[in-house]
Amino acid sequence: MDKIIRGTTPTIQYTFNSVNVANIAVAFFTVKSGGDIVIEKYLQDATVGTKSLAWTLTQAETLALDDVISVMLNWRLTDGTRGASAESRLYVRDNHVEEVI
Repeated sequence: MDKIIRGTTPTIQYTFNSVNVANIAVAFFTVKSGGDIVIEKYLQDATVGTKSLAWTLTQAETLALDDVISVMLNWRLTDGTRGASAESRLYVRDNHVEEVI
């Protein structure tokens, strides 16, 4: 995904190749907009798959975003190992109906 549309409820998913998702003890999904972290979601907020973690943004959250955002995931495994994804830039596009419906 390289873009999202304001007012929608996109799901951001991270797929793991070498990490056993069952061993993730802590996870922080963050969204930066305008240089500040404006959304932070945790492992308990995620949809957990066998090889993935996914978070869904709300309509209100996407309506408040700047035109370019960055997303990142940090996690810690049960053995104390910490990992982080690369920072990804996403483009936020306008919507003809920019309100929560």
